[in-house]
This record gives sequence, C-alpha cells and structure tokens, in this order.
Amino acid sequence: MNAELTPVPVPDWPKLAWVARLSAGEKSAEVFHGPCVEANARWCVEAVWDGPYEKGGFDRSDLVFGSGVRCRGGDIIFVSPGSTLDRLWYHHLGDTWHVGNTLPGLLSVADVSLCKEGVAYSRLMDSITRGVIGYERAVPCSRGDLGVVYFNNLFWNGHRLEEIDKPDTAPRFDTFDTYVRYLEESADGLSANLGAAQRSHRVSSLVTVSQGYDSSLAAVVAKRMGCRHSVTIGQSSSFWRGSDSGEEVARYLGLECATFPRKARCYPYEESVWAVSGRAGILNWALFDYPEPLSLFLTGPYGDKMWGRTPWEYSDPFEFTGLSLGGIGEFRLYRGVFHCPLPFWGMRHLRELWEITASQPMQSWSIPGDYDRPIPRRIVEEAGVPRGAFGQRKKNTSHDEALLWPYGNEAAESYRRFLRDRGLPVPGGAAVWLQRRLAAAALLVEANLPRGFIGTVRRRRKEAMSGAADQLFLWANEVLQKDYREAFRNAVSLPGDGPCLPGVDRSSHDQGDQAPGLLLR
Repeated sequence: MNAELTPVPVPDWPKLAWVARLSAGEKSAEVFHGPCVEANARWCVEAVWDGPYEKGGFDRSDLVFGSGVRCRGGDIIFVSPGSTLDRLWYHHLGDTWHVGNTLPGLLSVADVSLCKEGVAYSRLMDSITRGVIGYERAVPCSRGDLGVVYFNNLFWNGHRLEEIDKPDTAPRFDTFDTYVRYLEESADGLSANLGAAQRSHRVSSLVTVSQGYDSSLAAVVAKRMGCRHSVTIGQSSSFWRGSDSGEEVARYLGLECATFPRKARCYPYEESVWAVSGRAGILNWALFDYPEPLSLFLTGPYGDKMWGRTPWEYSDPFEFTGLSLGGIGEFRLYRGVFHCPLPFWGMRHLRELWEITASQPMQSWSIPGDYDRPIPRRIVEEAGVPRGAFGQRKKNTSHDEALLWPYGNEAAESYRRFLRDRGLPVPGGAAVWLQRRLAAAALLVEANLPRGFIGTVRRRRKEAMSGAADQLFLWANEVLQKDYREAFRNAVSLPGDGPCLPGVDRSSHDQGDQAPGLLLR
C-alpha cells in the first residue's frame, strides 16, 4: 500500500508553515499548510534543494534549505532543513502524531501548550550548540510528548517516528579544487531548482555581504547562482572597529547592495524572532527587503569553524561555542524565506577542509594575525575582490544586548500584559530605556574587570538573561499560537473549543494515553 498525503490549505497561515497529522496504523497523513507550500498527494515541500525540482528528491540530499514531507512507496519521510539553524517539531498523544516546521503552529493543531513555569526553555533551545548528537530532544508541554529535531530526518513506520540520518552527498574534499568544484556544482543545482518552471511560486535569491570572510564567500557563490541583489548592515557592534558594510565587496562582484541599520525602533513580525529561543541576536535580519513572493537567502554564519586555521576538538562537527543563529526559523515562514547558510554545505567533512587549509599550496592566501581563513580568501580574491577589501578585522553586527526586551511599541505592550498576567514585575517605558543603557555600560565594565571577577559577574548576568529569555520564549509562542489557532479554525470549520478535525477521537487525549516515544538511531 502506497503512502499518501492529503494537503489541506490554511490560507491565513504564514506562507511556508505546515503541520502534518498522522494516526498509528495508517500510511497516510493530512498536511495543513500555508499558501506557498507546494503540495500534492506524494510530497509537500517548502524548500530549495540541489536536485531537479520535478523529481521531488529533497529527502535524498543534505543540501535542502526549507523542509517538507515525502512519500516513498509505503513510507513517509519528514525532511528537516540542512542546517542546525532551523528545525522540525513533533508531538504525540495517544494514537495521534503531529510533525511540523513551526512550534506555535504545531501547538495550535495538536491543541496543547507550553508549560507556563518550571521549564528552562532557553536552556533547552541552547543545547543545539552541543551538536546534532548531544542536544536535548524532549521539550515539556501541557500534554503528551513534544520534541525537536535538527538536521536529521524523521521516518514514519506506520506507528511511530524514527530519527534517521540525512544522506551525505558531498565528496571527499582531498584538494582545494575538489572543494571549489563541489561549491560550484551545488550552486548550479540549487539555482536550477529554485528557477524550475514547475514551481507554483517564483523564488528569487538574496545574499548578505559584509567585510568578513564568510559572507564575502557566500556572495561569490550567490553570484554563481545568478543572484544580483545583496544586503548589508552598516554598523558593527563595536564603535572602534568601524563599519562592517559590504558595499565595496558587492561592487567588485557586480551585485546591487542595500544597506540597513544594525538596530531600529520596530521590526516586522518581531514576535516570530523571539519565539525561536527568547533572544534577538539576528533581529536586524527582519529589516531586510526579501524578494516576493519567495526568496533563497544565502548567509555565512559559523564560517570560522569551517575555514579557520586553528582546528578544534569536537565529537560532532555541528558543535558550536555560541548560541545558534536560528532566530529566523519562525520569521522566515511569514516572509517566505529559505535560509541557506553556506558553511553548512559539506559540514560533515570539516576535518578535510582543515587539511586543505593547512596544506602548502594554500599558504599564499594566508595573512598574519588570528583573523585568517585561506580557503574563502582564495575564492573571493580569485573572483576579483582585492585582498584589502575584506577579511582584515573581525567585526560583529549581532543584535545581542544585555537586556532582553521587545523593541516595537505593540510588541512591548503585549509582553507587559503577559508579565502582568503572571504576576511578574513590569517596568515602564522609561525604565526599559534606562535599563538598556545601564546594561550596556555594565557589559563595558565587565570587559575591563580583573580576570578573577569576570567569571562570577558573567555567570550572574547569564542567569538573569536566561530567565528573561524563558519568559520571552513563552510570550512570543503564546502570541503566535493564538494567531495560528484562529486561522486554523477558520480554514477547517472546527467545532468546540480546540482544534480537532471530524473523525479524530479526543477521548483518548483526555485520558492522557501515551504512545511509544521517538526512536533514536
């Protein structure tokens, strides 16, 4: 018996959101989806990948940016994005399972909620920095089992989900030329896929560009894909380091470049950024003018891990020392964005890239100092960008601040109501303005403290920020869940208080029956 999908459009959901519902013992699934998800009886997808679009082979590649559901014979495969900057969610209760690319959307369809207190959600979200092997998959919720999956795919065996590895489509990187050929062929495949005539919605490309190595390399690859537009953030987070604008790099590559501020007073879909981890590290990415209706967005985060000269010890190549930059994981669904971080291409071959970096032929592209990445330097210079135009000084354009608080007036007032409802302290507008500046000053003082004091001060600050991040995570997902639920109810004409399609027995939910948990490999 062949597996089959039943697509159910939800017109008022974000463009690229989807949630699938399955029942134990069945080889079929309903897929509720937003208006720009490509959907049929064999596959539902919101992604760009490196194979022919018409074949729907997004389950057979690790270069897939976006997510989807694919039937293969009697099997159903849920495909996660090809980086740890995005994720899939799943939930099961009784004989009913849900899988989706949106947490608030899945909560609304499954008719459950996050726990209001006692759960350090920001710590759970941060755990992905330990890599695909070591992060915490179980996430508490009001009823049943809720979990999160990064990079790997999920296989439906007719009764429960099994986590399976993505295929590794990269060759062995034995030489610099082998790696460059891989980048070129992958770019060509992605370009053909996003431009396929069979797509119902046009996909354009956009790339970030700065004075750093990683985004400059991403811009070179984007140009190979036919990209003509780039975006940059003018200011860096440090005054003395100066501007990080990539306008000069873009000009050498023949790309149009639009400049945006590092911070603003309000942001579109602000709640969707806080909903990922309770932090706003890349909130400024919400300001970019993304092409309509859909866009492939190339970026360069974590290039220091892939292309730096200093190898580091790891048990999993997806381990990172900083917080994941997955902050647009929910936002991109609203704006119609497929996030494509270039450093994740072939990341499982990290040690091979280190060997290339240390090889004798690459020494001509090495410069003095700690900020040195020969592989991207060689590629970018050979593309026509002069040595002095990029990769000279490490800069940062992150939106991170010591005080976590919404920026837009509507978002801030919504958050205040959330805190009041829970009996938590609610600062006024002037108090927030003052606290932001005091927090910034405290960070400056911290950076200049004697080493013996820094550890204690930093630990206390992180504890305070984690508590705030937990509340922001809960608030943002609660706001979005209400919107998802209302749109879902309108689309499927649901009776009663909670979303439940006709034919789904809610009695087993009320009894709290539990199905077997997610099988790990």
